[in-house]
Amino acid sequence: MTSTLSRTRALAAGVAVASLVAGCAAVGPDFKTPAAPAAKGYAMAGDDANAGPIETRVGDKVVADWWTLFHSPQLDQLVRQAIANNRSLEAARARLAASREAVGAESGNLMVDANAGIQRERANLNAFSGGAFNAKALPGGLSFPTNPEFNLYTLGTTVSYDLDVWGAKRRRVEAAKADAEAQARELDAAYLTLTGKVVAQALTAADASIQVQALADIVRTDQQDLDMIRRARDAGGAAAADVAAAETALAEDQAMVPVQQQRLAAARHALAALVGKSPDGFDAPVFDASSGSMPASLPVSLPSELVRQRPDILEAEARLHAATAQVGVETAALYPNITLSANYALNGLTPDKIFDHTSTSWAIAGGLTAPIFHSGELKAKQREAQENARAALATYEQTVLDAFGQVADALTAIAHDNASYAEQTRALDAATRRLDMVRKAFAEGGTSAEQVVRAERDWRRTKLALSEQGTGRVGDAARLLLATANVPPGAVDASGAAQHSGQ
Repeated sequence: MTSTLSRTRALAAGVAVASLVAGCAAVGPDFKTPAAPAAKGYAMAGDDANAGPIETRVGDKVVADWWTLFHSPQLDQLVRQAIANNRSLEAARARLAASREAVGAESGNLMVDANAGIQRERANLNAFSGGAFNAKALPGGLSFPTNPEFNLYTLGTTVSYDLDVWGAKRRRVEAAKADAEAQARELDAAYLTLTGKVVAQALTAADASIQVQALADIVRTDQQDLDMIRRARDAGGAAAADVAAAETALAEDQAMVPVQQQRLAAARHALAALVGKSPDGFDAPVFDASSGSMPASLPVSLPSELVRQRPDILEAEARLHAATAQVGVETAALYPNITLSANYALNGLTPDKIFDHTSTSWAIAGGLTAPIFHSGELKAKQREAQENARAALATYEQTVLDAFGQVADALTAIAHDNASYAEQTRALDAATRRLDMVRKAFAEGGTSAEQVVRAERDWRRTKLALSEQGTGRVGDAARLLLATANVPPGAVDASGAAQHSGQ
């Protein structure tokens, strides 16, 4: 009874010491979130801050479903199809789930390990070799076999606990949690990348479709001009060179049609892949990229808010956290490791003897393992971890700078787009008036056929340029929204859909 009480007290004391030691601070640097940048805006000296008719609201947050600001049901349908079915997004979800399981695995290492086992052993023992009993006959006429054979049945448990004095295991858990956080932010980044690709391809398809329609109108007009010039030639009012010029213009415009048709097909094929379908099973809706789809104003997050909400920045921050924790892991490896272990077993030569009170055995042990000589390996690993942490910090800082640059680019692009679109609209109005006047003058014999062809080509180029400019405006607005979109933690659920809407 006394021995049992002593063992209990020893075990309790060991657990108390283990708990006290495990509460000690872990070695290595503690991670600190990098300070938010002091920048209050994105404009560089010399940038055109005039956004024209599109107002930017600096300080407002961009919602996760940012594409809904374009108020296009077709675009919204496409994006939500992609979110639900895209394979790359599904892969990102799986990686996140795996990283969370890794946290559970590392956290389990902080607890006591206990195992139970049962064993049946058949043994042959040379009981007398090399010892005092080297005869087969014992006193009193008794005998004992020199090589006895017997069965041994064992039922027992083993318990072990690493005190983690220097916090190596706790740092591993910290690193695993940071890796899981990075994967969560990577999922958010994949979500934004996917939605951005869908919008970009939808815009390309819309622009190509507009170009095809515009070219069809231009080709029809070219044919009318050619017929008019041929009639003028037959009446002696135009030269053969005028006819040749009109034929050349028609052929050039006809050649542009298949180019835009291929561009349209490629964009539609890309959309099929993004929404998780093969081209033969997908019919892409048409997205209207006209100016009517432009939002009246665009929200823009402040720089101090951007670093706390943009997924790629948060991912880089989490990678920095994991790298910092790894320094602690490698630092702890330089110090002794202390473990406690205990085992309790029941032994018997026959199964019915296992639970006999005389068949018990137990042991309690404490062990210390200290690194003595590793040829500089442990210090090198510590320095490697420190350099990796410095690299992660530099990567984080560059990610922040790149993000600010993307927002600044998008803001200046929108300002220039607005000015260019307004000028291009005036240019098309002027080209249209000039074309009407030249055609009227030609019909009255007041100008040459060459002037008609030239006015026609100028009008055509101006119309196509305006179409491209209109699509570009929408594209730059999309890039700005994408660059500052806010995806709060957990906003992308298991199905990948945003759980909230800012509309």
